[in-house]
Amino acid sequence: MKDLAQIVHTNAEKKVAECKALFETIDKNEKCQEKSKAWHMRFQATPAQLTGYKYDAGNMVMGPTNSGAPNKFDIEKSGRELDRKTQAKMFS
Repeated sequence: MKDLAQIVHTNAEKKVAECKALFETIDKNEKCQEKSKAWHMRFQATPAQLTGYKYDAGNMVMGPTNSGAPNKFDIEKSGRELDRKTQAKMFS
C-alpha cells in the first residue's frame, strides 16, 4: 500500500511532469498519431490555468459514541481516514 500511496499522493508539479512526458510519448508514437487524427484529438503539453474555489466540506455526524453523544468529525481533517470513520453506527 505504501508504494501505491507514493504514486497516488504525489505533489502537483510531479503529476504535471508525468502528464507532459505521457503527451510527448503519445506524440512520438505512430499509432497514437493515427488515432489522434481519426478522432480529431490533440493534447497540449502545457496545462490550462483555472481559477477555482474550495468550499469547506463541513462536519459529518454519525451515530452515537459510547457516551451517547453524536460521533461528529471534520471531513477535511479526516482525509484518508474518512472511509474508516464512516463505518460507524448511524442514527436511524
